[in-house]
This record gives sequence, C-alpha cells and structure tokens, in this order.
Amino acid sequence: MNQHDRESRSQKPKRWAGALTACLIVCLPTLAAAAEETEAKSPAAEAKPVASDAPPVKVTVEGKLPYIPTSNTIATRLPLEMRLTPANVGTVSDLVLREQGAVVLGDALHNVSGVNVQTTFDVVDHFAIRGFDSLSSGLVLTDGAREPEITFYSMYNVERVEVLKGPAGFLYGSDPLAGVVNIVRRQPAAGTFGRAGISIGSFATSEATVDYNLANQAGTRAFRINAMGRQSDFWRDGMDNHTAGVNPAFTWRLDDRTSINVNAEYVRSSYMPDSGLPIVNGQIADVPRERSYQSPFDQSLQRLSRLQMDAERKVSDRWTLRNKAYYRDLSWDSDGTILAGTAPIGPGGSEQAFRALVLLDDRQRFVGDQAEAILSAATGPVRHEVLMGVEVARLGDDFTLDLASLPPIDVQDPDETATRPDPVPSQAADARSQVMAPYVIDQVQFSEKFSALAGARYDVIDFESAAESLDLNTGQIVQDDLSRRDSKLSPMAGVVYSPVSRLSFYANAGRSFAPPSPRVLGDDLRPEESRQIEVGSRMELPGKIQLTVAAYKMERDNIGIPDDTGITQQAGDQRSRGVELDVAAEPRAGLRLFGSYAYNDAELTRFAEQVQVGVDAFGRPIFATFDRSGNRAAFAPLHLGSLWVSQRFGNGIGVAGGGRYVSEQFIAEDNAFTIDPYVVYDAAVSYRRDKWEFSVNLKNVGSREYETRGFGSFAVIPAAPFAAYAGVQYAF
Repeated sequence: MNQHDRESRSQKPKRWAGALTACLIVCLPTLAAAAEETEAKSPAAEAKPVASDAPPVKVTVEGKLPYIPTSNTIATRLPLEMRLTPANVGTVSDLVLREQGAVVLGDALHNVSGVNVQTTFDVVDHFAIRGFDSLSSGLVLTDGAREPEITFYSMYNVERVEVLKGPAGFLYGSDPLAGVVNIVRRQPAAGTFGRAGISIGSFATSEATVDYNLANQAGTRAFRINAMGRQSDFWRDGMDNHTAGVNPAFTWRLDDRTSINVNAEYVRSSYMPDSGLPIVNGQIADVPRERSYQSPFDQSLQRLSRLQMDAERKVSDRWTLRNKAYYRDLSWDSDGTILAGTAPIGPGGSEQAFRALVLLDDRQRFVGDQAEAILSAATGPVRHEVLMGVEVARLGDDFTLDLASLPPIDVQDPDETATRPDPVPSQAADARSQVMAPYVIDQVQFSEKFSALAGARYDVIDFESAAESLDLNTGQIVQDDLSRRDSKLSPMAGVVYSPVSRLSFYANAGRSFAPPSPRVLGDDLRPEESRQIEVGSRMELPGKIQLTVAAYKMERDNIGIPDDTGITQQAGDQRSRGVELDVAAEPRAGLRLFGSYAYNDAELTRFAEQVQVGVDAFGRPIFATFDRSGNRAAFAPLHLGSLWVSQRFGNGIGVAGGGRYVSEQFIAEDNAFTIDPYVVYDAAVSYRRDKWEFSVNLKNVGSREYETRGFGSFAVIPAAPFAAYAGVQYAF
C-alpha cells in the first residue's frame, strides 16, 4: 500500500479516552445479563420450526430483511423503519448477495448509491463514499464493532450490509468522517437447518461453503456455524490466492427477558499484491493486460480473529440493558512491489519501469466494550426511544514498514533480474489509543406525520506512540515519541415529515472529527473535521416500489498530506455535492429490481502537495510544491449507476442480470491520468428442485476492459475480463 494510505489508516486505530454517562452508572449494576436485540433469522425455505411454548431465540445483531429494505440498525443501533430514518441508508440483503454471487464487500457495495468500489493492491477492500476514500474517511464494522484494516471482507457468512453515508461520529466515534459500513453476520436461530455448496469457475477458481444451524427442542439454545474455503489462480500472471474462514456462534436464551450471543471467527487470507500496469507518457503501457511486474518476493498473508459477546436483559417494559464486548486481532505480513514511474534507459532507449519493494509487518489488536441502556417512554402524545451508552476501547497498532530497491524492468520485454534485496527501515511505530466515549440517541415520534432524531457522542482519546522514521533528506532514522489527548463532540440532528403514509421528507445535519496524524508537524494541530447537510424524500409507489431521492453537501477540513520526505502537513480541504437516487421494487410475484444512481461533484478546495522533481549534486532529493486546489478528488467519478433485475418463475428457474456504469475518474490528485468511463454487465441463471439449487454466474459479460486503483500516478490495475462460475447447493 502507498505511504499516504499507510499513514492515514495506521493512525486511525490509535486512540484512548475517558468519561461516563450518569444514567448508565445507575443502570450498570443490573447489567449482569446484558445484551443486544434483533430477530434471529430462520428462513422459511430452510428452517424446520419446532413446536414449543417457549419464546424463540433472539439476537440483536441480525434480522431477516426482504428484497426491499424496510428497516435498518446502523442509524441508531436500534431497528428503525426506513420511513422514519432521516438519512439515505444503503442496505443490501443476502438475497441480492446470493443472486449476484458476491464474494467480497466490494461486490455488495456496487449496489449502493454514491459508493465507488476500488481496491488496494488487490489485497484490501477499498471504496469511496460520496467522493471520500474509505482508508482515511470511513469505518467498517462487523456486527456493530469496529474492524482493523484487513484483506477483502468475505461475504460467506453475511446476512446483510448496511451503509450510513455522511459523518457518523455521533454514534461510531472519531473515524467515520464520510460514512460507516456495517457487515451483519448470520446468527443462530430456532430450528435445525443447513446448506452446503460448491462452485468452480474461470481462472481455476473453486469454493466450498457450509451453513449449519442446530437448536434444542425448546428453541432456547441454538448453535450455528458458517465456513468457507476458496482458491483461485486469478487472471493476472502469478496472482494466485487462497482464503479460508470459519464462524461458529452460540445463542442462549436464559428466560423470556435475557439472552446471550457469543460469536467467534477466524479468517486466513493469502493474496498476491498487484501494482498493475505502468503508465508510460500518459498512457497505459501497450502490453498484455495479464502481465505482472511484481518481484518474485511478493506475498501478503493475513490472519484475522474476531471474538464478540452480545447480551441483553429486558428489565421492564420501559427499560432494556445490553452489552457488546468485542476483540479483534489482525496479523498482516506483506511484501509488495510498487511501480514508481518509467523512463527510457540504455543504448536502445527501451522504456524501463522503476520498482521498489515495500515490506510490512503489522499487528493490530482492538478490545472494547459498549454498555447501553434503552428507554421507551411517552410524554403525552410524544413517544421517545432513547439509547444511552458508553464505549470503552483500547486500540493498538504495532508495525514496521521497510523499503528495498529493485532493479528496473523492461516494460515491453520484462526479464526479471532481481535478487532478494536488503531492506532499509523506513517507518515503525508501536501505538496505543485508549477511548472512552459516552453517547446518546433520541428518536422522537411527535405524531404520525412528524418525527425527529438527535444524537451526540463525546470522545476522549489518549494516544501514545513510540515511532521512528527515515528522513529521506539525511538518510537518518528519526525517533518520534508522542503522547497526546484529543476530545471533541460529534453531534447529529434530523427530522422526518410524512404528510401521508407512503411519502416522507427528511433533513439531517452532522459533524465528525478525527485526531490529527502524529506525523503532522506544527504546534497548532487541529483535528480533521467533516460536516454534512442532507435533504431527501422517500416514496412508496403502487406495485411495491420504494424510491429514495437525496441531495447533500459534505466538507472535510485539515486533511493531512504526507509529502515524499515523510513530512505531513494539514494542507488539504475537500468538498462534495451531489444527488442520489435509489429504487427497490417487486412489481409482481417473482420479479425484483434493485437500482441506484449518483451524481457527485467532489472538489479539492485546498490541496498542496510536495513532489520530488530531481536530485541535487549530492544525490539528495529536490522537492517542489504543487497546488492541486480546484482539481477533482481521486476516484470520485461524476456519475455512478447500477441496476439489477431478477425474475423467479414457478417452475424453479430464475434469471437475473444487470449492469453498473462509472464515468471517467482521476487516479490521483494531480488529475494527470484519467480512467475512461465504462459499463459492466453481469448475469445469472439458477434452477431449484426440491432441496437442490444449481446456479451459473457470468461476470463482465462482453469482457469490457477497464481499470481500477493502482499506485499514485504511476500505475493502474486492469479489471478482470469475462468470467463464469457454476455452483450447486443442497439445503437440509
């Protein structure tokens, strides 16, 4: 990954804090059986219900959603009807994920308006929300608990994906400047059922999955396990990858008021880093798209462990207590080649690609707890649903980042001559953040026509870091130990007006912050801040059609921009303005439609960066400052659109298809190279008979050539051509 991304993301997990809500101090003694609430999933087509007088098992981290989203949990951490949500929340259910053959998070996010899916060296999910990149401005959660930066988020055990666009600090803390994504996993349910499947396809790809649920006769205890193994040679030279994951979960309902859910997961991923194809004289090198310029030493291995316990106690009809304890442990060992430009070299003047090897050894550990109390109350005709909570967390990141030089390689006739290089230490840090943050959300129903939502979170973050970095001017290692406390309030307010039951109008405003990077120089350091205003409308049209329109303006200030010397300054501001349209429909039995469109104007309103322009007589780098103000943000296309249509017939046959459109986009803030606009089409066919289902998924029908994120202004990664995958599943 490039230095900017490593810098901005590696500092995100490093913060500590302290403060407590008075109301929770009163309630905490009762929290012995605390936990979260949501309907457990038990698909009618799969589950075998058991007759019992006992209440069904419930867990709060999941609920079965229809094809047309009717509610969400990401906006308030409570089930909230879409029509009462004063924000454009994107929700992709497991039905859409299965129809499209989704493998990683990016496959799901293609369906969400205003989200541009990219990648980071083909080893990490990367995306932009309303023109702001996820590494520096977004936060990913699994079942409501934060994730470290990891490989692709696998969809093998996912019930739905929710996206809250805009500043989300009012509930999720200091990092989600532009939005938050919540991955909701399948949870244990009443009944005994299961599903197992295998698939094979292009590029020697194969996958096996299993989903098995077992419950006692009374339905008070349930166990569920999801597992997956996947391998592929991939379509680019030498890019084979392997992924395996297992996710057991157990739910125990002690009585009709108390439940506990324990969830564990382990994922091991091995992907080959990919810097893509070099850009030569402003054009992608005219070489086979399968060609790779990676060194023989490239590898990326990630091991991720998740452990989480959700508990809930309904104290009375008015009060509910719950608690979420979570632990995340990521080990990431990666050696990746980056392309750093081209130039003609040698007697023949053949174009050579300059390369370097980046060696990352990273260990991230997150441990935290969210204690919450939920109050349902009424004051005359006014009803309140109040969530009061406090999150305490310890977030650690211990990493080393070394650099090594590699010999240039001929662009047209690559002949690998590299021997294993000796790395030079470039950057290292052992950072710890301690966070304590009280928060409160109040969902107020004034009448059938008018409601409001208000929330705020106050983060106090104690950060400590023992760091060292290489000064490129002197070649010396510089020690940089740092200790700092940051505290700030992140508020949000929204209103919904519904003149009739099928039509509503909403508006919201919010603000979030992120502490400045420890590498930002200066005495007057300010946190990065984002703010947004949004207005929109939701309509339910005849024929089970749900339509959402939203308009927004979002700004981000004090962006830290590292230059080629490793010095970071708060020299950046960005603004995004746009309109989004989402539609979900089931106009008749078996026919479904899911579509979106977004117009986004993302501008760098203040942006200056230093770029190396040469070396002096002593071989030291020479830098020049370039003003990028007025340029478009990288990977922020003006237009994004997607459409997916499926039809299920009574004889068991199903057909589906759709496409996505991305207008031209720049690959870096200098706006020097443009990725051309493209349209990609996918299709699927399935057949169900008894307990069997057979499916074929076709990706990139027509084999459209297009590109995704590479490294800075020097390279782009060509996207995969046409691919076909066939699978079979057995339900039991």
